[in-house]
Amino acid sequence: MNAPAPYTWPYVDKPLRQAVDRQLDRSLSDRDGSGVIGEFEREFARFVGSRHAIAYSSGTSALHAMCVAAGLGEGDEVIAPAYTFFATATPFAYEGVKVVFADADGWGNLDPAALPGLLTGRTRAVIVTHMWGNPCDLTAIAAFCRANDLLLLEDCSHAHFAAWGGQRVGTFGAMAVFSTNQKAITTGEGGLLVTDHDPFRELALLHGHYNKRSFKEISPDAPYYRYALTGMGLKSRMTTLSAAIGLDQLAKADDIERRRRAVLGQFAAVLDGNPVVSLANVDPERGANGLYVLGLRFHPEAATLSAAEFTDRLVQHGTEFDMPGSTSVIANEPLFHRPDRKMPWTTAPDVEPADYPGAQRFIGSFIKAPLFGYPGDEQAVTHHLDTLVAASKDVAR
Repeated sequence: MNAPAPYTWPYVDKPLRQAVDRQLDRSLSDRDGSGVIGEFEREFARFVGSRHAIAYSSGTSALHAMCVAAGLGEGDEVIAPAYTFFATATPFAYEGVKVVFADADGWGNLDPAALPGLLTGRTRAVIVTHMWGNPCDLTAIAAFCRANDLLLLEDCSHAHFAAWGGQRVGTFGAMAVFSTNQKAITTGEGGLLVTDHDPFRELALLHGHYNKRSFKEISPDAPYYRYALTGMGLKSRMTTLSAAIGLDQLAKADDIERRRRAVLGQFAAVLDGNPVVSLANVDPERGANGLYVLGLRFHPEAATLSAAEFTDRLVQHGTEFDMPGSTSVIANEPLFHRPDRKMPWTTAPDVEPADYPGAQRFIGSFIKAPLFGYPGDEQAVTHHLDTLVAASKDVAR
């Protein structure tokens, strides 16, 4: 069988093209929340189950707005996962917040057991990432934050369809951010901040949406209303074409979830009992996977080669399995060790590398592939399944 066509997302059908064409005739720029950007925000808030959503040009921009809206700055500390995509933590470092890193649990998520040992008098918040769609142990993490009067912040960039204990992720903390850059719900490029709290919403609005919208949506009685014209000095709102794509995708959310869960179910059934690889999913009795990627756990003790060699073998057969590169242990990056945010960028601090054994164990065993889930993906799914099963038999001890 020939290898299938490369995975692309989103699935570009006639309704999506029509949505973009309609927006071209409607407006290429929104100055407030009355147009397509506001429409997308309201639909996304309903999708998550949050009172408010604010759209930004990227998930990173939304995370930056989250940091500033939370009032975090120099002298404060935030506990973050050592293993994540770097943008989970970089906006905090940019604002001069000290990022204190927690090791990973068996799913690549922030380990709640690490939190007590990282708490100091300057700790103000904990930010978690639901890595590769697997929700964190929000029961334990939320309880720790409540007991220590800390803000719980969620990076849900991988977890649009995830839940913990029957509750959607993104609704546990003070604020949450969803990336929409090639994720299960996509706008091409973009991100959203969601919150139930009016002051956080208004401060986040000032961070990226200024002038007309801020005048219209921020109470004149608010102490920060005088900043409505200029905002906080930045502009990072989403484009109208991105919002139009997002509305189209949200209208298809049920179908996207159904198709992706079906593909995940196919892999679960075929891999049941496979000694070499298994699905890297949390217990479905506790949480629902967010359907970003197909995550696999490699079991080196059952194979005659390493995870990297096994992945190379899969790739040689025309599949799109890989071991993530840009998502890694970020704690040793120089950005997080700058002694002063005014330190010249021509100078990088020396870093004494720290070990994060939980993160390293997860990285060494995690393999991923696209989850597919679009019309006509049958050949690709079958090819990936057949290749995975055949390769597992070839290398099993």
